[in-house]
Amino acid sequence: MNPSHAYLTTMLTKNLLRYKIQSGKIYPQFASPTDEKLLSVADQLITVFEKSSDKTRSTLLAASKEVIDSSALPLIIKRGFEKLLLDRTEFDTSPNEALITFRQNLFTQTSRLLSQEQFKDYSAYQQRVLEIVDSKSSTDASAADDKTLGEKLYADLPSCQPILSFKTVSPEHLLHRYNTAQVQGLLLHCNALTLNLTDSMTAELRQLFKYLRFHQLLCTIQRVQGSEDTRQQDHDEKKDRAANQNVFQITVDGPLNLFYKTKRYGMNLANFFVAVLHQPKWELIAEIQMRNKRPLRLYLNETCGIKPISQQFLAYIPEDIAHFQAMLANKTDAWQISPGSQFLPLPGDAYCFPDYQLVHISGVKVAIELFHPWHQGHLLSRLQTLAERTDTPLILGVSKELEKKPIIADAMESSSYFSQFGFTFRDVPTMGTLLPILNSLV
Repeated sequence: MNPSHAYLTTMLTKNLLRYKIQSGKIYPQFASPTDEKLLSVADQLITVFEKSSDKTRSTLLAASKEVIDSSALPLIIKRGFEKLLLDRTEFDTSPNEALITFRQNLFTQTSRLLSQEQFKDYSAYQQRVLEIVDSKSSTDASAADDKTLGEKLYADLPSCQPILSFKTVSPEHLLHRYNTAQVQGLLLHCNALTLNLTDSMTAELRQLFKYLRFHQLLCTIQRVQGSEDTRQQDHDEKKDRAANQNVFQITVDGPLNLFYKTKRYGMNLANFFVAVLHQPKWELIAEIQMRNKRPLRLYLNETCGIKPISQQFLAYIPEDIAHFQAMLANKTDAWQISPGSQFLPLPGDAYCFPDYQLVHISGVKVAIELFHPWHQGHLLSRLQTLAERTDTPLILGVSKELEKKPIIADAMESSSYFSQFGFTFRDVPTMGTLLPILNSLV
């Protein structure tokens, strides 16, 4: 299962976010997962959605409104629950070609009718239109009155969309999902995000970095020691970190720091928080900046009380990686490729988590790191880190869209490392550009 698919569009809109601002910090307002009143309303709403199969969107919203109006809880919370449940509902949005054709034909006929005949009043015109409809025995859109005709003419409006399915959820899970969405909504307005993780090569940690790579969230990774200064930044938030504890410090650019496809990137970054919740011990520090407002600091750690809302995605392989694996297998049997699953040390104290790892039948190992259009700063940094190096088993792939930027084109042209271990690609890497580099390594 795609780790992001179920939650990619499950977000709260800005008007449904609840937070407080104090002393330059922003505090998301969570819903207590043990609050009986909240659980009761969540349960009632879930029941409404569970019984909505084969009904229309408007019917569902009317039933949901009854539950919302009958509770004294803050409206913003109830609307948030409803929004998240709607995101779990599948509607039939396929175009009704027969209806589209009928509507187009009827509009053409009525336009001709108005130009050829005169009517004493609107009722006479309505009656004439109904006669035209009733005379078309080949259609299913005949009607006894104009109201029924109007309903059928616009039966493909969003409010009339039939409900195909609903992915149910427990009330407690919905509250945790709601709290997660409060954080995600803030991360959509993030300048930068820093994540501190304990130095543990667990499956959970490796999966976190896979999630970063799968969603093209390139980051800088450093292994650092917890410092007294870092620990005292948020003394009021009751941090309790060991003074000499080694941690991985991950810094990810926020969508507000980018000039390319920021909406898509922002959604990916917000969904990344879902993976963070699987870590046993973590700290998240982010700079949040709402439109035309001063930057605010968001701090959270594993004690925030939000439980993971998704399953781990241990066996998941994205479609582009599966396609790349198939292409390589068709071209050569000498190399085996797999998604990146191990850290690769770089000069200094830096690390990278590559997209792919390849192993030759001779035992030679090499990794591939891809740079997409919004990875300008990271590519420049990587080229600088690898300058004059020839012993790092890392191949760099650069998006042709990114290469269009003069600063990138100049850096690539002047990099001796890239000239030997680099290639460019459009959507996915191709064997024509990659195989010569691979063959030069054995």
